[in-house]
Amino acid sequence: MEAWAPSWIPPLVGNPVPLGRTVFLSDLHLGMGREEPSRRADLAALLEELPGNADDLVVGGDMFEFWWEWRNALPRGFDDVLDGFRQLTRAGVRLRLIAGNHDFALGQGLASRCGAIIHPDGLLGRSEGADWLLVHGDASTPAERADRILRRILRSKFCQGAWNLLPCDVSFPLALGVGRGSRALDDGTSPHTPAMEPTMRGWMRRWSLAGVVHGHSHRPLWTQGPEGTYINNGDWVRGRWAVWLRGRQSRLVDCTGKDRPWLSNI
Repeated sequence: MEAWAPSWIPPLVGNPVPLGRTVFLSDLHLGMGREEPSRRADLAALLEELPGNADDLVVGGDMFEFWWEWRNALPRGFDDVLDGFRQLTRAGVRLRLIAGNHDFALGQGLASRCGAIIHPDGLLGRSEGADWLLVHGDASTPAERADRILRRILRSKFCQGAWNLLPCDVSFPLALGVGRGSRALDDGTSPHTPAMEPTMRGWMRRWSLAGVVHGHSHRPLWTQGPEGTYINNGDWVRGRWAVWLRGRQSRLVDCTGKDRPWLSNI
């Protein structure tokens, strides 16, 4: 029996993207939390390490607590981060941004500002012959039907057009308030988190993947099985987690330590 997958996954598998030495991180939730300055400083330090040591940086969703682009404006308050990304791409590192459930409206304004490539649903990265599926991870299990409906609505042209009718000074604080309220109501492990690994191992079998890497649930985990490698990246909020990929090699890296596999490329 063919393994179940949400509708946006099969098109990714049919369109592989070449990857070199790759660092993946996710769930920075910039724009949220009193400790945010330290998150930004640690991110800046990571970006400084990558030129010459990595070919691709993939940010796997929820880089921002909320992101929206208007026709002639981008959200304020992120210039230091966007400048760091721009310097990275000018140094030759490809920046690939996956949309999350908080920053689902990543657009060409952000892409132009950073020199980034936007992958709204994720990507299949092919590294030295190994295929890795890189996604945010939201609405990815069979039971999350309501989340998939909400995802479809929020990403629809109708919803985004209606949101654009609101003044910036109204819509942006409203969205941040909704995000804070949601986090206060449910800050524990999602009931769908235990189903993520078996669901994604089904994808590994279905498409002969080396592995799947995702964020979203904020629970770092690396496991090896007969199907391949499952990696839940954790986040950049409770910890400072990143993933290193090169061919079939993979590491879940605690960036608060001194072990940086991209510096030795092993």
